[in-house]
Amino acid sequence: MKIRWPRIDLRSFWNNRRGSITPAFAGLMLPLTMAAGFSIDLARAHEGRAKLQDAVDAAALALAHQPAGTPLATLQQQAQTWINADLHDTDVKQPVSVNITPSQGQLLLAAHTTEPAVVSGVVGLSQFQLAANSTVKWGLNHVEVALVLDNTGSMAGTKISTLTSAAQTLVSTLLSQAGSDPNAVKISVVPFSMTVNVYGTTTIPAGYVPPTGVTGTMPSAYGSDVFTTANTNRFTLFKQLNQKWNGCVESRPYPYDVQDTAPNAAVPASMFIPFFAPDEPDTPTNTGFLNNYLSDALSGSPTWQQRQGNVAKYTGAVKSGSNSNGYVYGPNSGCSLAQMVRLTNSVSTLNTVLSKMQAIGDTNLAVGLQWGWMTLSPTAPFADGVAYNTPNTTKIIVFLTDGYNTDTSNNNSDASYYAAEGYIWQNRFGITSGSDAQRTTAMDTRTAKICTNIKADNINVYTVRIDVSGVSPAVLQNCASSPSQFYDVPNVANLPAAFTAIAGQIGKLRLAQ
Repeated sequence: MKIRWPRIDLRSFWNNRRGSITPAFAGLMLPLTMAAGFSIDLARAHEGRAKLQDAVDAAALALAHQPAGTPLATLQQQAQTWINADLHDTDVKQPVSVNITPSQGQLLLAAHTTEPAVVSGVVGLSQFQLAANSTVKWGLNHVEVALVLDNTGSMAGTKISTLTSAAQTLVSTLLSQAGSDPNAVKISVVPFSMTVNVYGTTTIPAGYVPPTGVTGTMPSAYGSDVFTTANTNRFTLFKQLNQKWNGCVESRPYPYDVQDTAPNAAVPASMFIPFFAPDEPDTPTNTGFLNNYLSDALSGSPTWQQRQGNVAKYTGAVKSGSNSNGYVYGPNSGCSLAQMVRLTNSVSTLNTVLSKMQAIGDTNLAVGLQWGWMTLSPTAPFADGVAYNTPNTTKIIVFLTDGYNTDTSNNNSDASYYAAEGYIWQNRFGITSGSDAQRTTAMDTRTAKICTNIKADNINVYTVRIDVSGVSPAVLQNCASSPSQFYDVPNVANLPAAFTAIAGQIGKLRLAQ
């Protein structure tokens, strides 16, 4: 289309001295308007091109996990469907023309379409050409991702709700890239505080057989037992009390607490024992005992250890309600976490556990990391992960916390609250007492060791610290696989953006270009 511009005698126009600038302004209005309109259309075209590129990259990631023998026509149709769906609510014209070329174990995707011009039509430009391309390895690059998420008491309120929403979006984003390959992306979720709910709530019948790797009797390598009767079976006590086991376990003794060594009955220290919070003494001389849910049932003047460790009292009804820490009275005190989920590609399964997360308890970073590692490990107790260093498979831990290692001291004879490490006097951290700062330092040492061991197995570690001030981030910085994989998020409102960035980095691990 040709545009006929009005003829203007510019010399007489500019030489006119009769007092008005209106003719000059009017003469410039049309080209100025056209230039402004073209700039708007150009910006829209640039945005459309970016949206097309995002859609092509997403389709490439999905196609990468199709079997290598998938017919080209099927790949073409799938790519066309995914790209058009991604662009459905945009101004980019559909259907998009898509071309796929297999080449030496890769797929080359090229797409082009148009976006209509809005203002530029007056100069004959009715549309803008848009093009995007992506190259991806075909049938390769699986990922196994463990989301290890802080569920401690300080996460209550906005933080836990924001974490739930952001993690669900991360899960959906990663699994949307999997295509039809069931092994392309698998994700586990490990909510942690001072322990981890590994096995879920279980009724203990007569003759109960524990899960693989779990024993009811604490091995001597764990240190001093809380019970005064040797070889006390915790599952027997659950049954006698008519209490279910909520599924949490204690931390193994060093060095098994910083390894993914498979539990083995021939090596007792490698076995796990159930989390069983003992009934603490009802003696009035120690007012700091919080989990007193049975009568001590001892005559004379027994010591606090005898009162606490008296196996004979574990019968009858358990006191109802919760203590001042918000823990339910009884042997599961402190174990009210959502049950962790092993590797899966089910969005609904993962979203369900994420929606059940709640904030309670102190912080034990190492125990969360160990169970996240266990979900990726090729060894028992799960053996869900592929072998380490399997070609074209990447193992990833996304580790989030809003705090730092805590084993709170108190004014009773146990000198701490019962947690995955038992009591401080049982010597799981290499110390039997100490200030809160000394305990944190001992726990940080354990955390550093497990981070080092995880990365030695070529697991990529992303660490996210939210809403923390006045505390050195060194523990989490050093745990991340690289400086760019540590995210310091002072405001929890920015957590979704951090998870989006991590999802993008994980996606790029599978793209060739």
